[in-house]
Amino acid sequence: MFRSGKYQRLIAVFLVLGWCLALTTPARANLRFFSIVQQVCKSYRVPVTLDQMSMEGEEGTNPTFNIALQSRRNNFEEVMLVGYIASSQAIARTDMEVKTINITVTIPKADNMLLMTTADIALVEQLRLGEIKSSEFMRQLQWN
Repeated sequence: MFRSGKYQRLIAVFLVLGWCLALTTPARANLRFFSIVQQVCKSYRVPVTLDQMSMEGEEGTNPTFNIALQSRRNNFEEVMLVGYIASSQAIARTDMEVKTINITVTIPKADNMLLMTTADIALVEQLRLGEIKSSEFMRQLQWN
């Protein structure tokens, strides 16, 4: 004879376990993406932490990647390029579908002035592959 209470609990446990696994998979994907961005930024001596990065957007659509970096003195363009290169490397390594990349650079010597830029993933991919020069890339950015 079946004891219905025993099997109901087992089914409930499997459902909860499956639900938790489904929710943690995107979080792990973002963590892998963020860690690759951190590694590339670290190799260029640009410090970045996990709380400075975020993915915005719905699950089914292509999200927007946001990152906030801090410039050293007056080299904000270099720091900005490192952010775009790091995010494009992470996109290439994780095959994550990202629509746009937003980078905010804080310049501490200029009373914490903020520079915000936005780039489409196609433009960033051209930079990563070396199809365009960094000076041409900087001219094509959307400055906010």
